[in-house]
Amino acid sequence: MRKTQLNENNIKQVVSLVYEEKKEFYDELFGSNAQKYIKKAFDMDVPPFIKRNCIVLESDGDVKGVLLYATKAEFRHGYQRWFNVLGFKIVPVGSKMIYIIQRLLMDFAIDDLYIVSLAGELKEWLLYKYIKSSRYRKIIVDALDSDIFARFNFTEERPVHPKLRRFSKFCDYENMGGIGWDTHPLVEGRKLIIGGVEIDSNLGLQGHSDADVLSHAIIDSLVGVTLKSDIGSIFPENDENRGRSSIEMLDIVVRTINKSGFFPSSVDCVIISPIRLKNYRKDISQKLEDILRCPVSVKFKSGNDVYPESQMKGITAICVSNVDKIS
Repeated sequence: MRKTQLNENNIKQVVSLVYEEKKEFYDELFGSNAQKYIKKAFDMDVPPFIKRNCIVLESDGDVKGVLLYATKAEFRHGYQRWFNVLGFKIVPVGSKMIYIIQRLLMDFAIDDLYIVSLAGELKEWLLYKYIKSSRYRKIIVDALDSDIFARFNFTEERPVHPKLRRFSKFCDYENMGGIGWDTHPLVEGRKLIIGGVEIDSNLGLQGHSDADVLSHAIIDSLVGVTLKSDIGSIFPENDENRGRSSIEMLDIVVRTINKSGFFPSSVDCVIISPIRLKNYRKDISQKLEDILRCPVSVKFKSGNDVYPESQMKGITAICVSNVDKIS
C-alpha cells in the first residue's frame, strides 16, 4: 500500500470513485456525463477538484482509497471557470454549481477545511490520517452516507443541497497504549510462523491456529485497549479457527477497530526465542506494517539460559501498541 497523488495513471479510477461516492448528487447536477465533467475539472484544476489536494492510496496499481479536500482560499479563486468546464451546459448547471460554492464559502471560516470526497475500501484510515494532520482545525463535509461520519463523532449541520447531508468536526485525537503477551510450545511436525512469515526450522509452534505467537501478542495489545476484549473471545478455539492464519486474524482486527475510530500509530515487539530470527527481521516488520499501516519494530532475545525458552521449550512474544483514538 502506498500513498500518492492524482496522476495520469490513476485518474480514471479516482474519478470513478469520486463520482460513485456522490452519484445521485452528480447525476442530478451534470446528467449522464458527470464523470466526464469531473475529469475535465481535475484536468483544469477547477475548485474543488484540485489535483494536488487529492490523496490516493494504491496497491498493485489499484486505487484503494481517495480523499479530496479544499481550503476556503482555493474555493474562492477560480470557481468561475466552471463555465469553461461545462461549455453549453452553462445554464442552469453552471449557475447551480456557483450557487453551491458560494453557499459553501458563506459557511467557511478562513482556517476551515472541506472534504470534497472520501471513497474506497480504506476511507476510515484516510480520514484518520487527515484528521491527525489537521489537528485543531474544523473539517466540513457534505455526503450522501452518514455512517462513517457518525462513527467518527461528526456533528450534523444544515445541508447546502437536498440530496446531501452536512457534517463538521474539530480535529482532535487521543493516544492510548495496549500490551500483549503470548507463549506457545515448540514441537516437531509444525510450521514455524512468526509475524506472518514462515521461518526455516525443524520445529514449529503448537496451537489451535497456526500459533503465530507474535501476531497473537499484537492482537491482544490492540483489542484489549480498544474493544476491552482478548484474542480468545474474538477467535475462540472452534472448527472455524482451527489452523487459521493469525496474520489474517490480525488484518480482521485492524479493520474492525478502524471502523470504530481506533488506529495503531506504532507497535514495538520483543520475541524470546531459542531459534535465531534476526535474518527475518525485515520481512516480519514489513509484513506487519502492511497490515497495521504504522511503524513496527521487532527485537529478538535468546533468554540467556535463564528463561524456559532457552531450553527449546517455546517462544514468547511481548508487544506494546500505541493507538490513536479519534475523539
